[in-house]
Amino acid sequence: FVFSRRAIGGPCGCSCCAPAMTMRQLRLIPAGVQKAYRDTIATCGDAFAYSSTMALHIYRLKDNSLSKMIAAHERTITSICWCPEDTNLLASCSVSKKVSIWDIKEEEERYSTKLSDVPVLMDWAATSNHIAMCVGEAAQIIIWHYKESDKQDKLFSVGHNGGRVLRWHPRHGKLLVGTADGAIVVHSMQTKKRDTIIGKSKTSKDAVTDAQWDPLSDDYILVAFQDGSLSLFDAGSQDEIFSYDIQAQPIKSLAWARAQPGNFVTTTDRVGLLRLWNVSQRAPLAQIKIGASGVNCIKAIPSEPNWFMVAFKNSAVGICDISSRKLRFMSSPGHSETIFDIAFHPDDPDVLATASYDGYVKMWRISTGESQSEMYAGPDQILYGLAIGPGAKRVCAVSGTGGLFIWRPDTGSQEVRQQVHTAQCFRCEWDHWGQGRIITGGADAFACIVDAKTGSVLQRISHPQPVVGVVWHPTEADVIATACNDGQVRVFKVNLQDGGEPRPTVMLIGHGARVFNIAFHPNCPDLLASGSDDKTIRIWSVKPSHQGARELRKLTGHTAFVRGLMWHTELPYVLLSGSWDSTIRIWDVAEQKCLHVAHEHHADVYGIALHPQRPFFLASSSRDTTLRFWVMEDIVRPMLLQCLVQPWRVNEILGSDPAEIVQTLCTPPGDVTPLEVKLYGQGSRDMATAVQHVHGQPITLESYRRIISFFMYRHGIEDLWGLLAVARGEKPPPPLPCVSGGGSRSVYHEKELIASHRSKALGMASSRGDLGIAMKQEERLLKAAQIMLRVGDIRQYCRFTAQAGHWERAICIAPAVSQQFWRELCSEYCETLSAATDLEEIAPFWIATGRGSLLV
Repeated sequence: FVFSRRAIGGPCGCSCCAPAMTMRQLRLIPAGVQKAYRDTIATCGDAFAYSSTMALHIYRLKDNSLSKMIAAHERTITSICWCPEDTNLLASCSVSKKVSIWDIKEEEERYSTKLSDVPVLMDWAATSNHIAMCVGEAAQIIIWHYKESDKQDKLFSVGHNGGRVLRWHPRHGKLLVGTADGAIVVHSMQTKKRDTIIGKSKTSKDAVTDAQWDPLSDDYILVAFQDGSLSLFDAGSQDEIFSYDIQAQPIKSLAWARAQPGNFVTTTDRVGLLRLWNVSQRAPLAQIKIGASGVNCIKAIPSEPNWFMVAFKNSAVGICDISSRKLRFMSSPGHSETIFDIAFHPDDPDVLATASYDGYVKMWRISTGESQSEMYAGPDQILYGLAIGPGAKRVCAVSGTGGLFIWRPDTGSQEVRQQVHTAQCFRCEWDHWGQGRIITGGADAFACIVDAKTGSVLQRISHPQPVVGVVWHPTEADVIATACNDGQVRVFKVNLQDGGEPRPTVMLIGHGARVFNIAFHPNCPDLLASGSDDKTIRIWSVKPSHQGARELRKLTGHTAFVRGLMWHTELPYVLLSGSWDSTIRIWDVAEQKCLHVAHEHHADVYGIALHPQRPFFLASSSRDTTLRFWVMEDIVRPMLLQCLVQPWRVNEILGSDPAEIVQTLCTPPGDVTPLEVKLYGQGSRDMATAVQHVHGQPITLESYRRIISFFMYRHGIEDLWGLLAVARGEKPPPPLPCVSGGGSRSVYHEKELIASHRSKALGMASSRGDLGIAMKQEERLLKAAQIMLRVGDIRQYCRFTAQAGHWERAICIAPAVSQQFWRELCSEYCETLSAATDLEEIAPFWIATGRGSLLV
């Protein structure tokens, strides 16, 4: 077939049948709950919700599934709360000084108001159309009457003391404010009277960390303080009426247990424990282990009095049942802040690494959407850049403090923590040749080449302004390129032996503002792309001997700063970019035009990644804190069809001479002639090598799998290949693990499961199993027998049971195999009995097995 690039892929070369260059979102991994503000979870009768930095996530309670995601905020969300009378309404406020009430069903804003300062606390009155807010550094308490033409009432100001907690009474129009100096202010909407409970304000001045009205009282308030103390106060008399044992770890959040009158639960952000208390006893009644991470907030679920929603410090959320003392649901701990960089595992396309503002590097299993491991740089360490080393044995990231961190992803252990720059460090990249070097760019106006073993700086390359993007040349080990705030891109040839600072061999001048990311062409290393704050992308020739203008193309269309930037690894004229305008664009570089715009992200797009084994499967990350996965296989469907029908002709889709790419890009866009599109990446060549031997032979399932997996990706496709292989009597592509964990498959054929369990039982019986030799032989054999019984192997069940010494049980079950097997087992049992055995005991077995003559 003829694949016209100008027609974008029509099998007959005409635009009428050409598939459009589109990119469709396949799935997303939602962000985790944010940690900057506490009251960012909410519950109602049939749902629960949390906010990430800039989005609301609403889950159905019945199946714990994500039902809605509202991502219309432009700044960080500070608090959310549900309408007590209408569960379709959810309120949120943000750093943008705006408060919104959302219609969840329609996913649209129904009411909104602007404030004079940032609202940090918010609560919805139970019996009226009022929302209370604590606003700004002065802690101004404002009531918003959202149904009365945006009416706002300023009640009072806590002042420099600062508001920490804001709670309406569940039945009456009373409002409490817990302050940073340990006082509790109570305001009555009916009487307009305001009282102050001294709390800690006259003594230690420890801040109020949480407070809750007693649901069975008009005036009692349970208050927790920063020093770990906990007290019950009477708002009417302003007296402390009961105090509890001081906790070694300060209480972060508390909630009343509605199903257990007089009981309440507390949490701490230090450990994953819930403590259950009774209001009349000083010490906790019990504690419930709910995870390894501390808890930032807890909310009761109205429809299930024993259930509580918890927000963990690692950004996961969960549903805990205190009656069964178990977690009913736990989300994967996603990032709670902007994901600045992403990278695929070099060998496993099912694993993706991410680096975030929250200080974490996480390794994700794409097929399950679960975070399988995480590495933490520490508090106040904003991670801007990420790189995976050769063989994925180590991962590095750079931070806003100028630090370089290197971990082992298999163990999570930190091997290097080194101050490389004196200011922010933006990007990093591991060299491609295994020489153990990392290049970094920083706001101190240096690009640094670092020893990956020790973290020591091998060479500093000075620039006139901060350095952002840094990349290694794809084929020359000592050539690097840098992107600078002065709008220029520089190419250097470094020599660590001469000790001198290198000078640029090529300078690319043309951008009108800071250059952020740069990318060498993977197939034509003399080409380089750069994205800038001037909203453009430029394509350059970096060949030292190039004659004429080095700027070959200028791509315009983004309406804000360009951030993510990546060449397609197979289609040599295709470039992908992400921007502060929240879009991802696909560009035809040769014709200097945009082919597709994806609008699904809701904030700045920083990270874009393709895996060479799945080059039409894309991952992206954003300030909206989501990870999104896309497919863009429509353009190559004709290629896929040809490869499936005639796999022995797969080499015909491969490009041969990268020089024609450079020649095309050196031609003015209007003069470019349509070219037959070919694939130039290593992934297509590996696929072709794997399937080209089938000419004249039956096409194997593995060949089909290689072809389809290269061009397409769908969740669960590995399960399909595995099931088909077993059904056809072939070996499944990935091996089935004998124990849980590992692998990208989740559905297995019955034959695979039986074989796996049988192998486990045989290993256990021979003392090689997972339980180890420390277990008694009898116990190991009985466990192995039970496994054989579950897979339907009754013969082996009887054998292992007899070996464990339980002959009578084995003999009772043996007839289910056959009468002959029963006789064999009885004979073997007789032989094990000693000569001193009572004749009356052994005689029935001799007679039953036809050996009665031994009794004569």
